[in-house]
Amino acid sequence: MVLTNSERITGYNVPTGREVNAATELNLYIDVLFFINFTMDFLVLSIVRRAMKYRLIRWRLILGAVLGAAWAVFAAAFPYLPVLLEMAVTYLGVSTLMVMTAFDLKRPKDIGKGLIALYLAAVAVGGIMEFLYQHTKAGYYIEQILRGNTGKAIPFYQLIFLGAGSYFGIRVMLRWLPGLWKAKSNFYEVTMHYRGKEKKVTALLDTGNRLFEPVSRRPAHVVTYEAVRELCESVSEVVYIPFGSVGKSNGVLPGIFLDEMEVRQGDDVRIIEKPLIAVSKKALSSSGEYQMLLHDE
Repeated sequence: MVLTNSERITGYNVPTGREVNAATELNLYIDVLFFINFTMDFLVLSIVRRAMKYRLIRWRLILGAVLGAAWAVFAAAFPYLPVLLEMAVTYLGVSTLMVMTAFDLKRPKDIGKGLIALYLAAVAVGGIMEFLYQHTKAGYYIEQILRGNTGKAIPFYQLIFLGAGSYFGIRVMLRWLPGLWKAKSNFYEVTMHYRGKEKKVTALLDTGNRLFEPVSRRPAHVVTYEAVRELCESVSEVVYIPFGSVGKSNGVLPGIFLDEMEVRQGDDVRIIEKPLIAVSKKALSSSGEYQMLLHDE
């Protein structure tokens, strides 16, 4: 249709016989679309796992990425789904399945945290990809691959190397940054295990902690009563650990032997079997920043 000066005056806009059919045909290669989405989903899930310190289960991570890529292919193959339905399935249904599958999450609170981390990681990666698309030839090459113009597209093996290099480059950064933080931090994430229960707390490495059980000379880690109240509702054995502090030279703290304690900082994890914890009714941090003092031995 050829328009004249005013599109509101319909009498002016009459067929001339010279109209152009502007329809565009786009060949969509499902295998390429699946591969690209799988790669990006795997990258995003890997970033989430490292940021949230989830346990690595490779087959779950791969399956989570497969779910995301499969939905992307389905949505592309059937583009007539209502927009609201597609958004709900993508951002709630499929995303939830991805984090539950990849990280074996079951509790609603943990799933919610995983979803938020997934969205943040996706936004970060999306921002990087948008920058590359707008300011480099990466976007052009990817578009040519999707259109099937193999003559103009980057060779497939180079795309594989580029993707692998980007992935491992990000992994190196994620390994390096926590290491840099570790050098400046004495804080740890500690998971205490006792009779099938577990409790996570934030711990401070206390180089001045000199508490030992007097008979076995086992080092004692100090934890607040509030932190272990639900974990150790009933105990079979209690030992008493003498301590001295300003204003109290002959005090004692009740001690409990846990089943296991996992001490984590970044990618470094240390398992302590049968750790001894001394329970303090007083808060260890006025701001509540940490709930445990780790022994330095």
